[in-house]
Amino acid sequence: MHHNHEPIIVQANRFGAPGRFFWQGKAYHIDVIERIWRNAQGKRRGQRVYKVRSRGRGFVLIFDQRLRRWALVRAPWRTRLGLAVERLAARIAA
Repeated sequence: MHHNHEPIIVQANRFGAPGRFFWQGKAYHIDVIERIWRNAQGKRRGQRVYKVRSRGRGFVLIFDQRLRRWALVRAPWRTRLGLAVERLAARIAA
């Protein structure tokens, strides 16, 4: 797994898509899968990527088909924090 991916446990639904995942001691029921795509080239070849929503928050989950492992790529607090830092940096630079 990539260094910024956090390993998670996922319970798949009957179609093989994520239905629920466990992260930092909490269970997250997936309310909707917004997008699914596959990485077909390079080092990440064979990974399936899911953009999902749970509890009104967005997450990006990756399933590495070669290693048969799930990982969390983006958590809501990271996304908001990243945007806030970018905006603050832009204000300082202006």
